[in-house]
Amino acid sequence: MKKIAIFQTDLTVGGIQKSLINLLNNIDYRKYKIDLYLTNKTNYYNNLNKSVNIIYLNKLPYFTRFINFKILKKFYKNKINESYDIAIDFNSYSMDTALACCSVNALKRIIWVHNDIEVKLKEEKKYKILYHFFKGKYKYFDIFVGVSKGAIDSFKKLNEFAKKDYLVIPNFIDTKEIVDKSKEVCNIKIDNKKINIVSTGRICYQKGFDILINYISKLSTVRNDFHLYIIGDGEKLDSYKQLVNNLNLKEYVSFLGKLKNPYSVMNLMDIFVLTSRYEGQGMVFLEAKCLGLDIIMPKHLEKYVDIKGTDDVLETLKQIKKNNDKKINMLQDYNNDIIKKIDDLLNG
Repeated sequence: MKKIAIFQTDLTVGGIQKSLINLLNNIDYRKYKIDLYLTNKTNYYNNLNKSVNIIYLNKLPYFTRFINFKILKKFYKNKINESYDIAIDFNSYSMDTALACCSVNALKRIIWVHNDIEVKLKEEKKYKILYHFFKGKYKYFDIFVGVSKGAIDSFKKLNEFAKKDYLVIPNFIDTKEIVDKSKEVCNIKIDNKKINIVSTGRICYQKGFDILINYISKLSTVRNDFHLYIIGDGEKLDSYKQLVNNLNLKEYVSFLGKLKNPYSVMNLMDIFVLTSRYEGQGMVFLEAKCLGLDIIMPKHLEKYVDIKGTDDVLETLKQIKKNNDKKINMLQDYNNDIIKKIDDLLNG
């Protein structure tokens, strides 16, 4: 039985956390012993496989993220006595997880790549500063796993090492959970006579909700038989609400906030649309596909998810119709391929 250490900051609400839960719930525990190291005890998930052994590490002080990784590694005191066949930094953003992963006794080290870091460096000043301090960690890893071709190609441009492996393993989608939750009672009132559009994600610059709201403003000048529901929370929420007010779109746009169960709302929708500036993979598109929603996304996101995009989101929105023929898609081939790739990775 192989011993594997996985390092992640927390199990709070988030795409990385959800991806990790899905991965851990689809591992064959007859073949692997998993120790999951966390720096935060907050846990929003009660469905994590009981075979996972959770161990808590002390979190490093905030200022350490502004110290060069190579310097930190020299002074970092590893308190993990266990030895492992594989150590995985699943978070990939955190100094805490990288230092612990690179310091533990392991035969092989793997790090996940969850985003298009080339674009992220151009678009986000804060990330550019943090990247400057933590980029030195990558040379200590043997394998880099990107959640999409777009993510791993971007990473390799900036961090190409000879004799190291670069793999694409998309995130597992728990379609059973999505379908089960979609059937729960939804207390949000929907006008079924209208074409109902949903968009979901962290309300931040990357996800491009401002772009979508401006499309909706233009759409409202040619038709009024639709409504957009935005699910999520984030640092841009107030400014985007103000944008809706400024454009007189309250009749067309509703912010639902962060929902414990977004799928019961999505199940009432006709169309899913997201106009992200860039992605890592874009799991929400696959969740929408599972529920049978029509999907609209810009062409540039195709490198992150195997769904056809459009060259003109606004023109596509102008042509939308009610979706009266939704069919559940359990993404069976997609998920089976991921399970095989994870098994090959851990057995390699």
